[in-house]
Amino acid sequence: MSEWLHATDPNGNFVKIEERVALLKEIRDHSRLHGEAPLAVPVVHIILLTSDRQIRMVQRGNKPENPFLWDKAVGGHVVTSNPRLSQQDFDDNARKEMAEEIGLNEVIIAQDDWHYHQGIQSGTLDLQKCAIIRRIDYDPWQGSVSRVQNGEPWLKRHNVVVYAGVFDGPFQFIDGEALDHRLITRAELMDDLLTSPWKYADGARIFMQRYYHKLR
Repeated sequence: MSEWLHATDPNGNFVKIEERVALLKEIRDHSRLHGEAPLAVPVVHIILLTSDRQIRMVQRGNKPENPFLWDKAVGGHVVTSNPRLSQQDFDDNARKEMAEEIGLNEVIIAQDDWHYHQGIQSGTLDLQKCAIIRRIDYDPWQGSVSRVQNGEPWLKRHNVVVYAGVFDGPFQFIDGEALDHRLITRAELMDDLLTSPWKYADGARIFMQRYYHKLR
């Protein structure tokens, strides 16, 4: 079954819905020719940490974009029939991606930072089985360089909601979405991004630059 994705403008306004492969090819070809993407695709990015604040990094599988590179824990395109792209659409797809990519079905999305910290401090959550996350950013035109096998890199624009949160349990990789997992401190990751940037998807650089102070 074909997957249909939204395309949005720099302000996050709906432009069209198109079949995934065709839409990404259109954006990729334009980006390589002009050095800028003409449209953004809505996505969710989820950064997970352990209770002791180590960042959980995942090595991507043999995927069309950024194959085998280390990246944030979970991410994916938002698939919805709603042209308005409500917050609920992003939340629903965040839960879907966590189930599909790391086998996690118990996810609490806190309303705000206060509810997030209250949930963690309550001591009632089993973080070996359940993740708690909250929204930390919305950017309708976030750009990152996408690398592919046997092809030129290209600038991809994301209409993105970024979440961050805590989960201590095991990841269960499904259908080759990811190959490996490791824990790393903020300082270690910053050093590694400077000395060995080729090991990481560009999204890892972006979330460390933008959200370093929130990953604690």
